[in-house]
Amino acid sequence: MASEDYPDTPIEAEADGDSTEITADDSGEDHGRSPHAVQRVTWAELFFDLVFVFAVTQIAHAVYVGAGWAGLGRSVLLFVPFWWAWVGCAILFNGMVITATKRHLLLLAIAGAAFVMCISVPDAYGNRGVLFGGAYLVSRILLGIPMQRREAFRIRLNPFTVGVLAGLAWTLAGLLPADSRQWAWLAIALIELAVPIVLGHRLDYMQFDASHLPERFGLFIIIALGETLTDIGQGGTHIALHSQEAVTLFVAFLLSCGLWWTYFQYGASATEHALRVAKVPAVLVRSSFTYGHMLFVLGIILAAAGMSQAVAEPGTHLHGMHALLLGSGVTLYIATFCYTRIMMFGGASYTRVGAALGAAVITALSPGLPALAPLAMLAALVIALNAVEFYRVSTGKPLLLINVWQGAAGR
Repeated sequence: MASEDYPDTPIEAEADGDSTEITADDSGEDHGRSPHAVQRVTWAELFFDLVFVFAVTQIAHAVYVGAGWAGLGRSVLLFVPFWWAWVGCAILFNGMVITATKRHLLLLAIAGAAFVMCISVPDAYGNRGVLFGGAYLVSRILLGIPMQRREAFRIRLNPFTVGVLAGLAWTLAGLLPADSRQWAWLAIALIELAVPIVLGHRLDYMQFDASHLPERFGLFIIIALGETLTDIGQGGTHIALHSQEAVTLFVAFLLSCGLWWTYFQYGASATEHALRVAKVPAVLVRSSFTYGHMLFVLGIILAAAGMSQAVAEPGTHLHGMHALLLGSGVTLYIATFCYTRIMMFGGASYTRVGAALGAAVITALSPGLPALAPLAMLAALVIALNAVEFYRVSTGKPLLLINVWQGAAGR
């Protein structure tokens, strides 16, 4: 495929010989979508994602220092607007062709709003509630206006217009006392999460670039996994590296590598294939991408907090919520593959269903064990899962599936 002269956005002409009208400069009119282009992630989008590295770090730290299940819930709740802003931006720029200057300015403006949200996280339930909500409102407005101009939706009540109203509600709720604020924000978050389900079938006409979205979501998984390595590395710099501590660091690194392999060895290509062949791509964008990848990232955040605790105190018997963080995160991460495969292809593999159940058992046993023990068992489980799948695929043996339905991408 011949590459266009487009230094920031590498968009390639398709093999049928048609050429695109995409240009890199600021001359000419903007185009809503080029039907004969393969869109790749831009340098500007990669820079934009750096802000969300900070966001994931802030949420993971809030989970790590949180007190009990209530603290965990409040921390996870703050992740919802970050995720919704990021997903909105990924969808906005999917197939959208505007001049380089406009694209860069819009991305930087949304990144600025997200940065303000990030610095508000530690005191979001204190004095920075309005600042957090106000920054989210700005991001939703910046997403909503160009989406309306693009005329991407045939209905006025769509996820982007609802997002602006939700941003206003987050801001106003920031004026409430902390106890009331958390419940108001929870209600708003639940409404936002329900919008793609409620309005879903009214948006099934939408088309998506089958290269750009899988790449964007895969890069966010990289961001979250990078957070686990950051936490592990920072923990390792503040402790004496005796034998137990060194082993814990190594095992935590192996687990992070195993989580990466679980997604990118086979999962990333499967998502792109599913989006490309799906009769109604919007179904997969809602289920496997929007909801599924949110669960992936939440699982990684929980696992990162759990690994940080294990590295800091490998021989300690953790209690309560903190003892369950690591196992819960790995269980959620693996189980989400079962969900996304069912939505894409109609069935989940026995290997991943079994691995998710095994991780759940290890999670249940964690409170009675020193922190290093469940970390080692989970690392061994993930490595075994990847080894079995690699063996079966490399030897031409199929991965046996638990069939549920036909799947949005068919069989």
